[in-house]
Order: sequence, then C-alpha cells, then structure tokens
Amino acid sequence: MRKGFLLILFFIIMLAVVGCGKKEDSIGIRGEIIEIYESMEEGSVLTFLVEGEIEEDTSYDKASVTVDSDAKVYIGDEEGSYKDLKEGVKIEVVFNGEVAESYPVQGTAKKIVILED
Repeated sequence: MRKGFLLILFFIIMLAVVGCGKKEDSIGIRGEIIEIYESMEEGSVLTFLVEGEIEEDTSYDKASVTVDSDAKVYIGDEEGSYKDLKEGVKIEVVFNGEVAESYPVQGTAKKIVILED
C-alpha cells in the first residue's frame, strides 16, 4: 500500500514539475497589416488589424493587435520601433498572455517581427 502511495505521489510531483516548465513563445499570427488605428495622444497605444493564413506554426488568421510600451519590435534580427509598423507590412506577432477569443482575436503584442522580403 505504501509503495503504491509513493508511486502515485511521484507521478503527481513529476506532472507538476513538467507542467510548470517555461513555455516557449509561439507565433500567434503571421500576416499583413491591413489597418492601423493610432491614438491621437503622444506616447499612447497603437492598434492594428493583421490578416494572414493559419500555418503549421501559427494559431490565428486574423487578429486585432495592441502595441503598448512593453512590446518589442524587430526588423529581422535588428531592434525596431512601433513607428516601423505600416499598412501592407508583413509581420509575425507573439502575444503577451491570453487573447480574447472573439473574431478576430484581440490581444496585446509581446514581440513583433517585421519580415523582410
């Protein structure tokens, strides 16, 4: 009886350790910026609509993405700025936490990579 209890306890601990591991950032969407909605106030957030295809490594085909001061923007491997985000530009977005499961999904960007053609 005691060995069975210890075996079950071992499996529970292993599941907890594996479940608490750091998740790798995954790409939420890859696509083209269709529309940009910029706030009139200086230094405030930027929101844009992205459309693409669901691919093997992405989760969504359409998303409303909010960019705040915590978001990192890259042009390829080089650091960029939210000012580099323009309509027609192809990007990849990693979301910061959960997204609102509406259509299109709505989320805040953690990382945006501007894809070079």
